[in-house]
Amino acid sequence: MRCEVARVATSQTTPDLDKGLFGIALDAVRTDRLPITAIGHGILQAKSLPKIIALLKHAMEDRISELLAQELVRQNSELKQVSGAANYVSTPVRDKSVTPEKYLNKPVFGHKSIYDDASQNPKEASNRASKRQDCLDTSTEENNEAGLVKIHKKRRLAASERGMGCESMYDSQLPTSLDETELPSTPDKKKQTTQPDTPQNVRVPTIYYGARTHKQLQQVIKEFARTDYCGQLQMTILSSRDYSCVREYDKKTWSSRNDMCRACIKPYTTKSMEQRADSNCKYYDNRASLNHQTLPPAFDLDELVAKGEEIRACPYYAARGMAASAHIVFCPYNYLIEPSIRSSMQIDLSDNIVIIDEAHNIEDICRDAATFTFTRDNIQASIKELELVCGYRFANQDSLRYVEYLLKALKGWDDWFVNQTPLINQKAITGNEATFTWAAENFVQTLNNHNIGQQQYKNFHENAELFCKRLREDPRTLLGVTQATATLIESIDTVLGYLFRCEGKYMDDFTPALVRTVTGPDSFSWRQSQFNKSIEKETLSLRLLCMNPAVVFESLKVSRCIILASGTLTPLISLHSELGTDFPLQVSPNHVIPPDRVWIGSLSTCPGGVRLECSARGAGEARVQDGVGAALRSVCRVTPHGVLCFLPSYTLMNKLVNRWKETGLWDELNELKHVLMEARNARDHSDVMEEYYSSVCGVRGALLLAVYRGKVSEGMDFRDHQARAVVTVGVPYPNTYDMAVKEKMKYNDRYSAQRHLLSSSEWLLVQAYRALNQAVGRCVRHRADWGGVLLIDARFSSPYYTQHLSKWVRNFLGNNHHTFESLENSSNSLESFMQTMTLRDSEDV
Repeated sequence: MRCEVARVATSQTTPDLDKGLFGIALDAVRTDRLPITAIGHGILQAKSLPKIIALLKHAMEDRISELLAQELVRQNSELKQVSGAANYVSTPVRDKSVTPEKYLNKPVFGHKSIYDDASQNPKEASNRASKRQDCLDTSTEENNEAGLVKIHKKRRLAASERGMGCESMYDSQLPTSLDETELPSTPDKKKQTTQPDTPQNVRVPTIYYGARTHKQLQQVIKEFARTDYCGQLQMTILSSRDYSCVREYDKKTWSSRNDMCRACIKPYTTKSMEQRADSNCKYYDNRASLNHQTLPPAFDLDELVAKGEEIRACPYYAARGMAASAHIVFCPYNYLIEPSIRSSMQIDLSDNIVIIDEAHNIEDICRDAATFTFTRDNIQASIKELELVCGYRFANQDSLRYVEYLLKALKGWDDWFVNQTPLINQKAITGNEATFTWAAENFVQTLNNHNIGQQQYKNFHENAELFCKRLREDPRTLLGVTQATATLIESIDTVLGYLFRCEGKYMDDFTPALVRTVTGPDSFSWRQSQFNKSIEKETLSLRLLCMNPAVVFESLKVSRCIILASGTLTPLISLHSELGTDFPLQVSPNHVIPPDRVWIGSLSTCPGGVRLECSARGAGEARVQDGVGAALRSVCRVTPHGVLCFLPSYTLMNKLVNRWKETGLWDELNELKHVLMEARNARDHSDVMEEYYSSVCGVRGALLLAVYRGKVSEGMDFRDHQARAVVTVGVPYPNTYDMAVKEKMKYNDRYSAQRHLLSSSEWLLVQAYRALNQAVGRCVRHRADWGGVLLIDARFSSPYYTQHLSKWVRNFLGNNHHTFESLENSSNSLESFMQTMTLRDSEDV
């Protein structure tokens, strides 16, 4: 099976793009190829997802027909002599051959299904609709001819049911040999016999749809609910116990919800030593009552949890149970990308369809999935737990064998940390960290010296698998072991696997680093005893940094089709080299927003003509900080409702706020807008966003200061009044002082020629513009939306810095470059645009 990749970058969809994309998907299914497709963000949410589903179903029907014909001719060589026999039995069973172009012109939304044929009378259509119990039983044909076509349709349905783990109602009715049933007559009126059963390996693929957050999945499910496929296709949504466990969590008793859940769902024994079938969790025992019949056809996570609480059933295990028969499974995309999560959630991507939304982060996601950090403190805590298990008087003898082996291995890791300490003590501390890195082969040698390396990996892997399996299936045999220990052992097993599997194929793709973290004393301690208490001991940790995202992405290629969706895939240059995948097809269509509904411009000077270069060095100058504040004040003055301003870092945000408070500009901004700042932690972030949303429709509106790559810029939906203007400051290059970024730059420079990677400078540029394009995309969220975007940085007046912007941004920007004076006074000013659009809104009302 060869790998074909189609890549598209856009922010919304167009009819022409739909047809091209469906042609790719259809061709991929028919020719048994693996397409990895990257498409635009809006395509999947409203129109294309149901069309993709339909086309893939029809293509699968045709593919099954071809396989049946091949099998029939292979088993019955005499059919080769019959003219047209192979073509006849492989003919699709639809009355009318629906071409992709004609098919795409059929309506998707509304009460009429796209499968309904206008040539059929209402009664026939009603009868046909009543039979739609399976996704493959929704075709346009109603061929009443007895014989092959009728049997052929039943066989396809039976095959699809078997593929979903169901027993087909036709299994007992269909003949199993050529002698049992006669085929309809051929033109020469000769009798023939039917084809054998559909091959067992032919089934309807499951669609796995992954997005970054459950908020994004909620938006997609809402669009899915609007389609005619809602109700015909079964769906489910996967999540962690933190989101979907409805049992009251006792923090004093349990270290995590996972530990509580695993302990409570196992059958318990009564005082009379009688084994009971039920568990200590009534929600888990009642999980089967939460199913596709008790839930609406399309439900998000909130609705799933609410229904579970209502009927006292476990949403977590109910959702996992429904995944076995679901046609579409929604989940966070790390469930699809990280091998350990796929394994624990029992997700099998083989020959299934994978859709990853917000895929502009796919490289970072893959690298993070294969990057591991564990501390010596983690090792020592796990050693204590395993020692307790071994010391139990009635410890399970079967468990002791692998527990003792793992205990010995962890003690070897603890010794390794002790012996590496002199290396890290020689390194100077920068900030609060000192680091020491090895070449991968040198790191492996240190492991071999402590008998925890390559020769021991096979035994460690086998014992780790047994340990984790036993902990999942019956935690009572491992009393005292927490989820933290299981996670540590799984992580070590995965780390060693990446280094040693496939004869060390990926060893050079990792950078091992020993990190010493020291937390200094609080200088404001007023008493010596408090001063001493505030000194925390240093922490030693091992970080295995993955430099090559292809290490993880390779495991996704077992899928039949991979679709990468994002409105900000550009710049596209790095996807091929970083993911190790060919991309022969690329489409970058225009935005669906009409040109008169978006204003995009750049600002190159401050008041007085001072050049605005917001680089790391330039942004530290007071006059540049004042210029950014003046530009932001100008935008807030002319823009109604909500304004978003994106900055390169929290550090710069704090510098600007402090400077503006000194000059009085902060008070001026607060007179124009209710000013808020993005919070670093999730708890405060929710409060800030709630306050922002409640303020945007007030008299002043609101201004939200945020950072690139933060929670606000990644995937949050700011519709209509929530973001009438977006202001971006500078070009957000990654922090080159960060160890992971620094090592990635070294890796790319080392292998740029050998593996056709981007150089470090090119890679930094790609990362910067991905973040910038993502922030700009917060402005317009649907076809009827409107807004303005101001890029504050003199560098955007140069074509070198604009060529990496998304295509739709470049098209709208054109030559709309401004000085501070022209920004307020020109005929193409932001103020005139805002006045025009505000007037239109009032007229529409």
